[in-house]
Amino acid sequence: MRISFLKLAQIDKIVESTMEQHATMPTSLERYAANASWAFAALSPEGVVAYANAACGAVFRVAAAQLAGRGLRDLPLPEELAAALAQALQKVVAGGQEERFTWLNSTAVGQYRMQCRLVPLPEDGLIGVELGELPETALLEEALQNEKMLRRRSDMLREHNRKFFFSVIDELSAFVYMQRRDYTVAYANKKTTQYYGESIGRRCYEVFSGRSSPCPHCPTFRVFDTGKPVDWQFTDVAGRTFHIYDYPFEDENGEPLVMELGVDITELKRVERELFQAQKMRAIGVLAGGIAHDLNNNLVPIIFNTDYSMGKTDDPELQSALGEALRAAYKASALVEQVLEYSRQQDVTRAPLHLTPLAKDNLELLQASLPKHIRLEVDYAADQDCVLANPSQIQQILLNLSRNAVQAMPTGGTLSVSIHNLHLQSQKDAPHTGLPLGDHVVLRVADTGHGIEPEAVERIFEPFYTSKQKSGGTGMGLAVVHAITSCNNGSIHVDSTPGQGTTFTVYLPCTTPEVKSAKPESPPPTRAKGRLLLVDDDGGALQAMKRVLRDTGYEVHTAGNGHDGLKIFLQAEGEFDLVLTDQSMPGMTGIEMAAGILRRHPDASIVICTGHVEPSLEAQARDLGVAGFVMKPMSPRMLVENIRQYCP
Repeated sequence: MRISFLKLAQIDKIVESTMEQHATMPTSLERYAANASWAFAALSPEGVVAYANAACGAVFRVAAAQLAGRGLRDLPLPEELAAALAQALQKVVAGGQEERFTWLNSTAVGQYRMQCRLVPLPEDGLIGVELGELPETALLEEALQNEKMLRRRSDMLREHNRKFFFSVIDELSAFVYMQRRDYTVAYANKKTTQYYGESIGRRCYEVFSGRSSPCPHCPTFRVFDTGKPVDWQFTDVAGRTFHIYDYPFEDENGEPLVMELGVDITELKRVERELFQAQKMRAIGVLAGGIAHDLNNNLVPIIFNTDYSMGKTDDPELQSALGEALRAAYKASALVEQVLEYSRQQDVTRAPLHLTPLAKDNLELLQASLPKHIRLEVDYAADQDCVLANPSQIQQILLNLSRNAVQAMPTGGTLSVSIHNLHLQSQKDAPHTGLPLGDHVVLRVADTGHGIEPEAVERIFEPFYTSKQKSGGTGMGLAVVHAITSCNNGSIHVDSTPGQGTTFTVYLPCTTPEVKSAKPESPPPTRAKGRLLLVDDDGGALQAMKRVLRDTGYEVHTAGNGHDGLKIFLQAEGEFDLVLTDQSMPGMTGIEMAAGILRRHPDASIVICTGHVEPSLEAQARDLGVAGFVMKPMSPRMLVENIRQYCP
């Protein structure tokens, strides 16, 4: 940069004027500058040299006498120095303040730095210019100043980053706090304050655990000892569960801290428990279904033969004994039915069902049997009460929950049953997590009894879990309710306070009502006719069913396994009106035997008699053309009524 804003003629006039005004320097200035070891020059405000001492010759490489009267642009200066001098001169002229800058001078023998200083001389109307090589102390001072400036900038940047860091963690949805070795809280973000109130300065064990002394085996102190992060899980004084992440940290003074981040996993743990519970109940259900099948096979001959024997004797004492045995067998049969209902291994027919009329009918019957100290209150307020369900299953839900409520009030109380609607349009309005959007029919059964202990709430839907062993409880009632609700795409929830009562709430999705046409009355049954083939690997059940069906009027043939049954049917060339076969048989199952028959005789009528029907078995049977299923166990009358549907 060069001073070029004046025309040559103007510069000549300025030079001439300057030479006249300053032909001789003021005595004081001469004495100050003449013998100085550093270069000193005096410039006019326009940049013309009025004076230069002898030392200037070494800098400008021209004799000092030849410098006077020359402008900056005419001096033999390095371009960088000339530009810096011109810029500094303009600032001094404009502001009247001293200006300094450092210039790196390169010579044949090396490089050295020069300090340039421009000072206004108002008495003389000039600007003094000092140029001197920086001594080592000056260089060191400059380096120290630069270091201080860098450190100050670094501190400012660190403080900025620190503020930014804390502003970020202050808005996190997880709680974040910092702890000192003496257990005090050094920092707490907004979420921590929201959970636990003002925490800074308090002891961590007081804030999070409500304790008066440190927690034993605190994982946080491993971070102080090892300097390595740790993670663990923690349940606070309010019962919330967090996954904790601890990291080594330090404050602005270098004091060690532990920064703790806590992610709320309370809901995740609840879902995890529910999933585990569902898996456990499913496993128990599969096991229960298998056991129930074997029990069914044993109960059929007991029931059939006891019933048959009662009909063959007139001895009152013998009939009484057989009657007790038959009642016990039916009670066992009912328990097996509950186990199968819970295991969900059997499929049931579902159709649109109005819940309110069914509840009214059943509660009227229930009220007649209620103890005098139990008061029944009902509230039917559902606009839409139609659900897709099986009537007997819904009846089981209602009666099981009602009986359970009555048993919870041995000294009296109120049984409340209500039916209303829930129209759920957003999950934020859902009374329970996981409830699907849409319209629901809500069945609520509440009591004012002794309530359920918190540790038992999670187990009440488990099969065979009961708190009523002394009163003969089987532990299947609530398990069946849970299973039926689940298989109908619903959900059940329990709220209980010990000493105040319990409320069970069942949510079932609404469905469109079905318009039913009137059915003609069935004629009274007559003596049956037809030729049957019974196939079962259980000899007792086979003979018992043969005896009942034969007495009804059927011609009955039997086979002890699937291979023999297939052989007998094919040899008879399809002359059987109906084949009734067990499903679970060694060697060849009932469905496999049915497939062999239907390949040769597609019009054959085959019914499978079994204790449980898996959905896959039902689909396979439907694809093959199997007529239907008869469920075990059954009474002789139920067996005959089922067979009449296929073979009148």
